[in-house]
Amino acid sequence: MWGPFQKLLDTVRISLRLRTERHHLLASNIANVDTPGYRRKDLPFEKIMESYLKPEKMLKVTRSNHIAVRERKLEDLIKKHQPPTLGTPNNVSLEEEVSALIENQLLYESTLQALAKELERLKEIITEGGR
Repeated sequence: MWGPFQKLLDTVRISLRLRTERHHLLASNIANVDTPGYRRKDLPFEKIMESYLKPEKMLKVTRSNHIAVRERKLEDLIKKHQPPTLGTPNNVSLEEEVSALIENQLLYESTLQALAKELERLKEIITEGGR
């Protein structure tokens, strides 16, 4: 019963977490715009979400002494796709960072609005089904 809805909630949870992480990195870039030697940091949101949502090829476990399948962790995907620093020192452009921060915030809010609509739709299904 919860299959598709649970997948939606999990995807929204991961999306919001990545957006929050990216927000912190962008805010750090803005705070360090005048710091000598600072290199900007960012999070490749699309690549990480694509990796997270892509189904892994699993081996079939037929005996109890087979190796257990490891779950994908978001932290591992972030480390895999996130370069430690981008570009040369002092490469932070205040205008670009503020623009990226605003875009990230809008996408965060739109994700929340989409979740609210889905919950509203689910509530309507439940209440109409009881009549």
